[in-house]
Amino acid sequence: MEKPHVSVVIAAYNAMPYLTRCIDSVLGQSLPPDAVEVVAVDDGSTDGTGAELDRFAQLHPGRIRVEHQENSGGPAAPRNRGIELARGRYVFFLDADDYLGPEALERMAAMADSNGSDVVLGKLVGVGGRGVPTSMFKRDQPDADLYSSRIFWVLTPTKLFRRDLIERHGLRFPEDMRTGEDQVFVTRAYLHAAKVSVVASYDCVYWVLRDDGGNLTTTPLKEPPLGAGSTGTLVAMLGLVGEQTPAGPRRDYLLTRLYEVNLQRALRSVSRTDKRDPDRARRMFALVHEPVARWYSDAAMARVPAIVRLQGEMVRRGLYEEAIAVVRYVQRRRRALAARDGKPVRWIVPDGFTVENGRILAHYPYFRDARLGLPDDVFDVTRQVGGVRNVVRPASLTAAQDRSDPRAVVVRGRRRKRLPAVALEVTATRAGDGRTVTADLPAPAAAPGPDGTEGGDAFTVRLRVPQPGLWHLTLRIAGDGASELPVQTVRVESRNPAHVLRAWLGRGRRRVAGSAS
Repeated sequence: MEKPHVSVVIAAYNAMPYLTRCIDSVLGQSLPPDAVEVVAVDDGSTDGTGAELDRFAQLHPGRIRVEHQENSGGPAAPRNRGIELARGRYVFFLDADDYLGPEALERMAAMADSNGSDVVLGKLVGVGGRGVPTSMFKRDQPDADLYSSRIFWVLTPTKLFRRDLIERHGLRFPEDMRTGEDQVFVTRAYLHAAKVSVVASYDCVYWVLRDDGGNLTTTPLKEPPLGAGSTGTLVAMLGLVGEQTPAGPRRDYLLTRLYEVNLQRALRSVSRTDKRDPDRARRMFALVHEPVARWYSDAAMARVPAIVRLQGEMVRRGLYEEAIAVVRYVQRRRRALAARDGKPVRWIVPDGFTVENGRILAHYPYFRDARLGLPDDVFDVTRQVGGVRNVVRPASLTAAQDRSDPRAVVVRGRRRKRLPAVALEVTATRAGDGRTVTADLPAPAAAPGPDGTEGGDAFTVRLRVPQPGLWHLTLRIAGDGASELPVQTVRVESRNPAHVLRAWLGRGRRRVAGSAS
């Protein structure tokens, strides 16, 4: 029999009733039937998954091969067995509760064939409320660079891999890892791949949120090993990236993902464990402390949000209690912001800011704590705030000559309620000679609360200019000269035009009255 073009490897454990739709989606692919084979490994299921696989194998002899084995406790072993059995040019790993779009394999295989790709990512779609990564699927990418694109932010194995790549480099899922084994496998594949491509123009893989929440193909343990779960994944990934990539911008780019995603998950796991078993939680923390300190990169940390830098600094220094306190602060603050704004939280907005030397510093826990002496860089959120445009509402800004004072200009506007109020500066610059006048607008004494109602968001600031002329007005955060917002250009007359008009009209009325008499 001619070898298939694509082998779809399915590691199945208690996957009913989702398995049926999964298999049907593979059998219904737009590729010719003999171009696709299913290699399904039942990992000791107890819910009829094995019987359903056997039923499909009887209905479609030659297209579906089924292997049964004792439960291994995780998806690594059945996937590795599937690799051994696969015969196709490409291998696609499909979870038993997910399913494919009808043209998924054809489009991904065509991308690989035409570009010589070793790995192809297909666009993901969430089903039943399951979230999926999206940043790497903005457009088709025949040659996605690992060190500048977003492909490293999706490390699940639901991808098309050239089988020669897998065999040439001996790629296998680590069977000593109960979770995170897919991240290690995919990272190794990325590092060895000559080319990685992305199919974003078609909905390829549908990720299903199971009703029972059982999307992990893992049997629970009463007492998992200390390095199991997200802490073990962080340790393995830091070691892999640190050892397989030279120091410099490329390694820093990959470390950014590990700080943003893996470090956060590991610390949340430690925090949860601390509530029921503080001693075990301290050992978990010690486990991640060593590799974080060893592979720490200031350049990579500078790329991540300040709250992540703060947590990374705590782990690097081995400050267990402080790290847990920051994790719990993040959780509380995230809940408050979500309740206030009614939408997902993009970043952890602090309760307040300090603006100094052109930098905006967040009032996160341990800000300028004399005992810890953390550097201000850890709290720098200048980039996250994004300048004055995100502090005020640009469309609300108006400027006009004061009606009561011909040498004054009044600027009015509204602050955004989602950020703590900061002091502002309005600068008027005279056209021609560049003379400037600045007026300060202090932050309100009562900043907006979590519901956004306290303190008020409207502001008025008044500038006195020394002489008439054309004055260009700009607004900025006080102390931050890097980000200015043009407000308006106002012509200041020697006398207020409104007053001149009223005086002229008054003289006209008097002349009319005199003529009539």
